[in-house]
Amino acid sequence: MSRYNHFSKKNCAVYTPYAMLGYPTKESSLKAIDVLIENGVDGLELGLPFRDPMADGPVIEKAGNVALDNGFDVEWALSAIREIRSKASDLPVTLMCYYNMLVARGAEKFIRDFAEAGIDGLLVPDLPVDFADEILPYAQKYNVKLVFIASPLTSVERLEMFRERSGGFVYLVTKLGITGVSEGYADNLAELFDNLHEHTGLPAIAGFGISEPDQAEYMIEKGAQGVITGSRLVQLIGQDFDGGKLDFPSVKEHTVKMVRAVSHA
Repeated sequence: MSRYNHFSKKNCAVYTPYAMLGYPTKESSLKAIDVLIENGVDGLELGLPFRDPMADGPVIEKAGNVALDNGFDVEWALSAIREIRSKASDLPVTLMCYYNMLVARGAEKFIRDFAEAGIDGLLVPDLPVDFADEILPYAQKYNVKLVFIASPLTSVERLEMFRERSGGFVYLVTKLGITGVSEGYADNLAELFDNLHEHTGLPAIAGFGISEPDQAEYMIEKGAQGVITGSRLVQLIGQDFDGGKLDFPSVKEHTVKMVRAVSHA
């Protein structure tokens, strides 16, 4: 049974925040993720740092460079996910990475190794759904759900492709652009969520520019079955670490507020 079934069975929306593995340091990133788990998140999106993250804004790009400069590598990421899984056996974990990382390791080996470490899904922002056939057999072989990004411009025809190739949930970009900017949500969000539900049969999780509880509540009101916070959370992790606070009080406060807002929306 997929851990993502929790998303569909839960009577309220879900909160699945993003954290970058290895940022600000290897050990501190795990401590920050512990804070997320301990304060009731419904899932995790874990990012692998990359030098040229085309879908990410300046906050996540800078964090990725810091992590890489501090010695992040894929072997450590595998051990980190095993540790996270040991603390949260039922929590859905989605790995976000760019396609070059799969190519560098070999797609099958990459997917196999991370599946064995404990991921449930794989989100590759620069791999469109219509080019996913080259990795889909490996994902199916190792029971990893492919998660794809839909945008305000995604056609119904492409959403039908999501139904055939994806699993877990669909990540809806609520605006055009990069992560970390909250202005300019699409004005047809309700229609977008309706289309996603109708044509994919998967939960629609909203991301990009969602950093505060009122924004999460707005997305759920429009039809989202959950939200993802990325840049704001990465920013708070960095602020707490720079302030010498390895218990991450700002991260805890933000997480408690987001979990409460999402569960009551």
